[in-house]
Amino acid sequence: MAGLFPDLANITVRSILRDGEQILPPFEDTVLTAGDIVIVAATRRALTKALSDGFASLPQMAAEDHDPTRRSDSLSGVTENFTLAEAVVAPGSRYAGRTIEASRIRATYGTMILGLQRRSVMTRGLVRAIRLEPGDTLLIGGLPEDIERLRASRELLLLEQSAGEVPLRAYAPRAILIFALVIATASLSILPIVVASLLGAYAVIASGCLSIRQAARSFDRQIYMMVGASLAAALALERTGGAAFLATAFVDIMEGQSASMILSALFIITAFLTNILSNNATAVLFTPIAIGIAQKLGVPLEPFIVCIIFAANCSFATPVGYQTNLLVLGPGRYRFSDYLRSGIPLIILLWVVFSIFAPFYYDL
Repeated sequence: MAGLFPDLANITVRSILRDGEQILPPFEDTVLTAGDIVIVAATRRALTKALSDGFASLPQMAAEDHDPTRRSDSLSGVTENFTLAEAVVAPGSRYAGRTIEASRIRATYGTMILGLQRRSVMTRGLVRAIRLEPGDTLLIGGLPEDIERLRASRELLLLEQSAGEVPLRAYAPRAILIFALVIATASLSILPIVVASLLGAYAVIASGCLSIRQAARSFDRQIYMMVGASLAAALALERTGGAAFLATAFVDIMEGQSASMILSALFIITAFLTNILSNNATAVLFTPIAIGIAQKLGVPLEPFIVCIIFAANCSFATPVGYQTNLLVLGPGRYRFSDYLRSGIPLIILLWVVFSIFAPFYYDL
């Protein structure tokens, strides 16, 4: 195999150690043999992909350091929940001046050192032979319990938000198959979409694509509580007559205005509140109000129902307007103002278009 690794993007070979001798670039005529040690420089993303695709393996545990009670000591490859994280050698750390091998970090915490970053320096020697310095950033790997054990260390400072699990790409085909079956089953009306989705969720767990822990983490309880509470408030408003009262008050305020003007005002009010209450809650809340307004005006119900449908889905001007907005807020590092800048102009555009064309279409 040639030494340039064309299939491994963003991974640069720095040197090759063979029988105690170091081979330096260029590697055009170099062919790797069994037992060669390849020193590479790579980004974290590239290394994660190499581990996920099986192009890289995990370092073996020294026999004298093996602890049978620790799961990570028996790992021979990336497995479920295997996590990468970054840690910095603390000032005054007892590891400063020691090589990684002599520091016995894996024996202490169960985490393995997969890489080292020291400012702009890129080594050509073995990582385990490098003497650590304060400020060095280590790329470490281990199971979740190993990462938590390292969190309590004063010698290595674990960087918050740096931990991320390595995806198991070997399970990707079965996950795609399950997803396709759920879509096909629901679209062909073989099963209701709710039933098909639940069966698909059970299937990805049973097939090993997700663990129970990963599946449980995907539930955002705050979102479900917010939607449930909003739906309950909307139902209470309808049952107590509050919806009818608001409909009457709205018509009284807009007295003397045409049905098309009232429809336009209802759209912008609904579009504003949907970014505070969520689209589901706003739709449930304003549908009976819209019906009451149409009945008071003596006009068809359809344009007012359609108004609520369109306006309630203008929930993209705040993070709390829709579940997906909340889901991407943290990973995308968005700010509240980002939603306002992109969402408000779009809401105004939809409002203007609806206010112009809806009265003509429904002959109001």
